[in-house]
Amino acid sequence: QRYVHSGASLLAIQIDAAINPGNSGGPVLDEEGHVIGVAFQNQQESQNIGYVIPVPTIAHYLADTDPKDARRTAGFCSLGIYWQALENEQLRAYLGMGAQQTGVLLRGIN
Repeated sequence: QRYVHSGASLLAIQIDAAINPGNSGGPVLDEEGHVIGVAFQNQQESQNIGYVIPVPTIAHYLADTDPKDARRTAGFCSLGIYWQALENEQLRAYLGMGAQQTGVLLRGIN
């Protein structure tokens, strides 16, 4: 899922709950009361849909961040490519792929 503020595509959990601007940032709990992530709003136009930044993403960020040395923050790695999912049957046919083939189209390299 693409995060609104950073533009990064990272793990996210979609939930059926309205998260209005200004209400992001609260903990999201499972049925047993364990924190599973932090709530955030991702799309301005959507209604009654919210997202959760899962604990593994938060843990990675916190382990990577050093308030005393901002140069140490590496963030999330990237392959350095631009790609497009080949879910569309017509696009797969145009590219000469078989009906049962799937994959991604490499559109560019950084």
